[in-house]
Amino acid sequence: MDFSELYKKERPYAIEVLKKLISYKSVLDEYKENSDAPFGIENKKALEYILSVGKSDGFITKNIDNYAGHIEYGEGNEILGVLAHLDVVPVNESEWDSNPFELRFDGGKMFARGSLDDKGPLVASYIALKMLKDMGFKPKRRIRLIMGCDEESGSRCLERYLEKEEKPTLGFSPDACFPLIYGEKAMTSYDIYGDSSDDIILTFTAGDRYNVVPSEAKMTLKSDYSKEFEKFLKDKNYNGKYQNGEYIAYGVAAHAMNPEIGVNAAYILFEFLHEYTDSKIAKFMDEYFLGDTWGKKLGYDMYDEEMKYLTSNFAVVRIEDGKLKFGVNCRVPLDSQFKVIEEKVANATKKYGYSYKILYNSPRHYVSPKSELVTKLMDVYKEVTKDTTNGPITIGGGTYAREIGQAVAFGPLVVGREDVCHIANEYLYESDFDLAVEVYFKAIYELTK
Repeated sequence: MDFSELYKKERPYAIEVLKKLISYKSVLDEYKENSDAPFGIENKKALEYILSVGKSDGFITKNIDNYAGHIEYGEGNEILGVLAHLDVVPVNESEWDSNPFELRFDGGKMFARGSLDDKGPLVASYIALKMLKDMGFKPKRRIRLIMGCDEESGSRCLERYLEKEEKPTLGFSPDACFPLIYGEKAMTSYDIYGDSSDDIILTFTAGDRYNVVPSEAKMTLKSDYSKEFEKFLKDKNYNGKYQNGEYIAYGVAAHAMNPEIGVNAAYILFEFLHEYTDSKIAKFMDEYFLGDTWGKKLGYDMYDEEMKYLTSNFAVVRIEDGKLKFGVNCRVPLDSQFKVIEEKVANATKKYGYSYKILYNSPRHYVSPKSELVTKLMDVYKEVTKDTTNGPITIGGGTYAREIGQAVAFGPLVVGREDVCHIANEYLYESDFDLAVEVYFKAIYELTK
C-alpha cells in the first residue's frame, strides 16, 4: 500500500469536503424530539451533506431520523465502527479573528469551529475509508463511519442510532488525542435552584453548555456599583466593563475536562459581588465554588492513580424574575463518587435554602490497555508516527467510545500540541490532518483485514 501516492491525489478533495462541512453552523438549536430537524436545521444539513458525499462516492449510506447516520463499506457479520460527530459547541464571534464557519489557512493551521472537534477528524476518517475502497480492499468486517448530531449535548443522537441499528463489535472515535485513550472518567451534571428575590442581583447570565467554561458573564444589579466594578477590574487585572447598566466580565473558555486552564467569567462577577456587596448568592458561591475547579470547597475532590483528579466545572448561570439556576459538570475518576457528590451538594444547598437536581450519572468507560484493540491501534500509531515513548492514557473527556463498549478514542490531537477544543480560534495543523488520515487508513485496514 503506497499511502503517499494515493493520498496526494485525494488531499484536494478532502479539503474541499472539509470546507463545505465547516460552513454548516451545526450548533445545537432547541432540541425537538420528533422534529424533522431534532437538533436544528444546520445539524440536519451537515448530516445530509456528508451522507450525500458518501453516496456519490459509491458507499451505502443511511440517515437515522436526522439524529445520526452512517457510511458503510464491506461485508461481514461484525462491524468496525468509526464514530465522529457533526455538531460543534457555540461560538462568540467577537472572540474570533475570522469567520468561525469558514475554513481559514494560516501558518500551517486550519482555523474554524470544528476543525479539531470534530469535523476535521471526521473527514480524515472518511478519506481514509474512501482510499481503502478505491484501491479495492475487501474487509472481513463491515466498516461504518457513524456520525451524530448531538455529541456535545448528551449524545442523544447515538442513543437513537443504537436503538435502530446494530451496535458495532469494536471501534474507535477520532475525537480526542493520540496516542490512544483507553479510559474516560465518569461524568455527572447537576443543577442548583433557589430564590433570588431578596438579593442585590437582578439578572445574571453566563454559559450555554455544561462542558464548556463560560467565557462571558453579564449581570444587572438593584444598586449602582459601577465605580467599584471599574476599580475591581483594574485592581485584579480582570477583563470586563460596565456598559449600559450591565456588569460584564470576560474569561477564557476551556473544555470541562480541564477547567483549570480556562478563566471562568462567572467567577469574576461573583468574586466582585462577594467583595463589594452583602449578596447571599455571592456568599454561597464563595463558600462552595469560587476559585475551585477540583470540587475541594464542596468536599467531593478525589484522585485515582489511573483516572487522575476529579474536575468540577461551574458552567451555567441564570438569574431572573427572582429565581436562580446554576449548572455544574463533574468529571469523576470512579463511579462510586456519585453518591459522595450528591451528598455534598445536598448539604450545601440545604444550608442556604436552595434545592438541587442530578441531571445524569454516566459511568466511566474503560478498555484494558492490554486488549487486542488497544494493542493493534498502538502498533499502527507507532508505525506511522515513530513515537515509541508515549503510551495510552486516560482522560476526563467523554466520547462516543463509551456508548459502544469495546471502543477507544484515537487521535487526532498530536502529543505536545495545545488542546484548542471549545475555545475561540480553534485550529488543526494541516500536517496533523494528513497524519490522521494515514493513521486511520492503516488502523481501519489492520482491524478489518
